[in-house]
Amino acid sequence: MKWFYHIVLMLAATALTSGCIKESLDDCDNVTIYFQYLADGNEDVLSQYMSKVDLYVFDESGHILGSGNYTESQLKKFEAVPSFRLTAGKRYKVVAVGNAYDATQVVNLHATDFDNIFLQHPNWGNGDEVTAHDYNYLGQHEFTMPERDGVMYRDTVTLYSAHIKVDIRVTGLNAPSSGRNTRQAEEIPYVLSIENSNAQTTFNNEINEDEKGTIYPDLYYDAENRCYRTDNLALFRMDSGGTLDENLCAHEVVLRDRAGTEMYRHALYDYITDNNLEDDVTKQEAFLPLEIQFSSMSVSIKVPDWYIEDITPGYE
Repeated sequence: MKWFYHIVLMLAATALTSGCIKESLDDCDNVTIYFQYLADGNEDVLSQYMSKVDLYVFDESGHILGSGNYTESQLKKFEAVPSFRLTAGKRYKVVAVGNAYDATQVVNLHATDFDNIFLQHPNWGNGDEVTAHDYNYLGQHEFTMPERDGVMYRDTVTLYSAHIKVDIRVTGLNAPSSGRNTRQAEEIPYVLSIENSNAQTTFNNEINEDEKGTIYPDLYYDAENRCYRTDNLALFRMDSGGTLDENLCAHEVVLRDRAGTEMYRHALYDYITDNNLEDDVTKQEAFLPLEIQFSSMSVSIKVPDWYIEDITPGYE
């Protein structure tokens, strides 16, 4: 399993005590880890939502031993699985992180408490703007290797969503001077921000309530629908144990013009509860749509008409 070679190297000292004398450590692998994601149903749909999974291996005291990754082609075809070697009779922990790309950084990896190992955007704390998070997923499993050498241990890690997908649209404002679809920042006359956004999620898939920051989502102009809107915007979750938590949903949606004049501000928690969207934002595939609507007389925030029309009595 060449893709997992670096974790094999990091665990080589452990493997050497096992009595395996073959040339390739790959032939001595005694652990195979599978992954699954059930979304909001009972069937494994992992390959539909994840294009990459990183696996971190810890000893029973929480010390990191190594890491490896599982590629998109492997997830789709399931032709290969993470395989490596561990010492018989010892206890281990593994953590799987889905979709960790450019907007995901793992920090404090050498902490021995999963509550102190975090996922965050690489720009948090360095003064650069954060525009969104990746569509992250997290899962963990703890196990004891069989006492007898030569026994293959196989198990499955179930992943759970660590994010919420958000779609924000702004209607009723003048189009950019070109009047065409555009993603050019200099042509967008407005700045959208989400203040008091959750900045970190732990390896236990729990929000760090002490870390808040501001997200500056990229806006583009959609000429067909005559609105400014976000695209692929993901935030860390706002619920605890499947229940919307006001402490985890302190976000404020703010719209300003390029001169810095505040045009609109609204609390996400109030918007969610006022519109009975609690079920939508606490699902595994949580989704939050909202529209900031400007008119000649006022400005308001509402559930988009297109979202209401798409909902059917059997919607899951």
